[in-house]
Amino acid sequence: MINKRRKIKKTFLVVPFLVLFLALTGFYYFSSGEVEEEEIGANLVVEETYPFPKENKEKDNPDLSVEAAFSAYISDDGSMNSLYGLNQNQTLPIASISKLMTGHIVLKNYNIEEQMGVSEYEVVSRTEFRDFKAWTETTIEEMLYPMIIESNNSAAFALALISNRFIDNKEADSVEAFVGEMNKEAERIDLKNTSFINPSGLDGRNGEYNLSTAKEVVNFVGYLLQENRKILDISANSFYRLYSPDKMISYPVQTTNIFLEDGNDWKKDIVGGKTGWTHAAFGCLVLVLEAPEGGYIINVVLGAEDRFSEMEKLTDYIYESYIF
Repeated sequence: MINKRRKIKKTFLVVPFLVLFLALTGFYYFSSGEVEEEEIGANLVVEETYPFPKENKEKDNPDLSVEAAFSAYISDDGSMNSLYGLNQNQTLPIASISKLMTGHIVLKNYNIEEQMGVSEYEVVSRTEFRDFKAWTETTIEEMLYPMIIESNNSAAFALALISNRFIDNKEADSVEAFVGEMNKEAERIDLKNTSFINPSGLDGRNGEYNLSTAKEVVNFVGYLLQENRKILDISANSFYRLYSPDKMISYPVQTTNIFLEDGNDWKKDIVGGKTGWTHAAFGCLVLVLEAPEGGYIINVVLGAEDRFSEMEKLTDYIYESYIF
């Protein structure tokens, strides 16, 4: 009887230990399973996708005769992949590339359907506006076409002169207020080395110029693709004809970008751009092309004696050096 009680007592003592053992074993099993699953997930090797576009390792140097150049691929979501750079962070005069910012400020602040007087072109101008003076007014939107397509300096100043109707800066005259907005916008979109002294890009006095870097020009154009595409759409026109309000007189606007008149090879993919030239800046050119598999290629050259031949070398280099 005593032995039987001892066996029962031992059984009662063993059972709790057995239950505890099984519980600990199960906890370890499931815990180790969760850790193992997390570790597998963390170390899972996914097939690597190469940065787009893929670099061709056998590429040659483009050997550009420019002060600075930069090229980048901009995806549809706005992310940027650098393709080529030469002195891309050097601050240089950008001449009439400045008019892209001028157009951006107009589209952002003005009612472009409003009428404006053509005579305002005559107030501040270093270029003759030819037969466009034959009528008295046109819309603000129409003024953008000669400014961007034929790089008309008078158009840039005329659009700045009417800024007192749109930009609230009573302490400055109209042009100064407009240029102030250009500089504020450059700061707002983080163009740290970009500054403006006028809306046209003409060389100023005492060694003052509209300045930027090749990389920041590309960044700004990438911003326009996302936020203000119209100004680039205007720049893609090789020819545009303005009509007077009565449709009796027309003004032909011819592009300064010779690539728009040549549809061979990559030139058929051009979706925008801007030329520039002054004595201080030499030849400047920014070009936007639609990439073969989506997105955009943005190229810029600054300080070139022949901006078109240098841009052609750069663009040929990009197409030969990358797989799209």
